[in-house]
Amino acid sequence: MKRRGSFVAKTIRDGLLEKTMKNLYGTKSNPGMEKTETEDAKPQFPYNVEEILNQTYLNRQEDPLAADIFKPEVEKDKEMPVIVTIHGGGLVEGDRKITRDFNRALAGHGYLVFSVEYRLAPRANCAQQLDDVCAGMDLIGRELVSYNVDFSRIYLIAESAGAYLATYVTAMKYSEKLQKAIGYEPSKMIFKAVGLISGMFYTRKKDLIGYLLSAMFFGKMEESTEFIKYMNPENPEIIDNLPPAYLITSRGDFLNNYTLMFHDALKRQGKKTHLLYYGDKNLGHSFVSIYPYHEKSEDAIQKMLAWFEEQAVGEKVTPEEETAPESEKPEETAAAEPEKPEEAAAAEPDKVGETAAEPEKPEEESEAEKKPKRNRKKKTEAGNNKSQS
Repeated sequence: MKRRGSFVAKTIRDGLLEKTMKNLYGTKSNPGMEKTETEDAKPQFPYNVEEILNQTYLNRQEDPLAADIFKPEVEKDKEMPVIVTIHGGGLVEGDRKITRDFNRALAGHGYLVFSVEYRLAPRANCAQQLDDVCAGMDLIGRELVSYNVDFSRIYLIAESAGAYLATYVTAMKYSEKLQKAIGYEPSKMIFKAVGLISGMFYTRKKDLIGYLLSAMFFGKMEESTEFIKYMNPENPEIIDNLPPAYLITSRGDFLNNYTLMFHDALKRQGKKTHLLYYGDKNLGHSFVSIYPYHEKSEDAIQKMLAWFEEQAVGEKVTPEEETAPESEKPEETAAAEPEKPEEAAAAEPDKVGETAAEPEKPEEESEAEKKPKRNRKKKTEAGNNKSQS
């Protein structure tokens, strides 16, 4: 009976793991959206894009890590803003190829885009994955001198598990405590703002992510109390060291509660942040990056890029929160605490897979907002001091 019980438990666990991974990888979370992803449905972008793919920057454990580059065809004297992207996949699946269309779309708006990747768990724990990402970023930093770029407009965009890595990579830059706990040097790159799409921010909650995957993420580092205490992304050492953050989620995103909770945590700490929430249940996990040519994805991309540029030039500040869909939303500044019955939406469901309660907001968003025109070594000394952007 004991053997039978173990077999049943393993079967249930494997089934839950398969379902969770399908959701994280986007294969079941966006019903019907693939119908819009035809060549005819692709929007016309302002710029044509040149692609430089498979640029190997590191070999680790016989796993070559490579970057893709997407360069818009702009005038020779035009300085290009830069975006670095990090793919998702639950830290255990995926590579940079899954977001190539997304990167093409970003480059089509005039951004020089670099896409990096990392070794997957359980072959590498999350600290090693962070180091892989930092190594890729430092390669990009060296490559930038070959292009005519605007160094005051460098941004980071990541989806799902990539958003988790992006959160820690950017916080490491200014946190010596975090660098010491993780055990690796931070990247030298400085980002003006970060975009986090359907972020898998919480990896140690008592839900399916924590139950099924945390041991794969952390490996033996789970035994280190100094390391594990920082694996709550709401730790002040992380929140206080993040750049301005633009968060995107939707009603159909099975991890939307993670984004709502993390956005609330950023607000509580007085961080500059913006939440874009889509009320359509057919817009699933990471829909913006998986189906970038969908009209709602293009809408989200344009709004995120416009907000990025506001952070760079200090133009008008947009509302802290908005829902996709409509003009009845109040005009608020990013510093204002909106009076909405939305706080309950941030409450954590009992388990992953249950979506958070949908904020009571209008159905469709206003169209009034227009788009403005290594081998690396382990850390041995403290990193840079914090500088407020």
